[in-house]
Amino acid sequence: MMAITLLIGGVLVASCGLTHTTLRVDPAVLNEARSIGGVLGESTSNGYYEGTTDVITTLVVGTRGKNSTDSVKKAMKHLGGRGWKTTNENLPVSVTMESPNWETNELVLRPFDPMYLENEPEILEAINRAVTNPEALVIVWAWVDGSRA
Repeated sequence: MMAITLLIGGVLVASCGLTHTTLRVDPAVLNEARSIGGVLGESTSNGYYEGTTDVITTLVVGTRGKNSTDSVKKAMKHLGGRGWKTTNENLPVSVTMESPNWETNELVLRPFDPMYLENEPEILEAINRAVTNPEALVIVWAWVDGSRA
């Protein structure tokens, strides 16, 4: 009788949409993103939608580019050398890249803009202390594309 009760309870929970999935970027993908250059800051945040939590990692990386577009292009070239492909290029705003090694993981590269880090005061403080040319920085967002997971 106990087994039937547990089985029915499990079916009810699943059918009521109470199941939950958490999508996390593969740690090897984060290592790829960190390899772009010197990491000045890193954080994670969670987004929740229809029973799924997306854990998004934000990195701020120095590429020693001449300007913001050059910095993103350097990051693209570096990742391209590691097998990453550009799936959407919208410079100077952003670039989306995917790797055949981690088919559901994506990286979005953006030229540095402090507005993307308004909820990350520790990272902004570190950048202000360490960097004289923030245009040489790239913001990288890493997440799992839930539609393909």
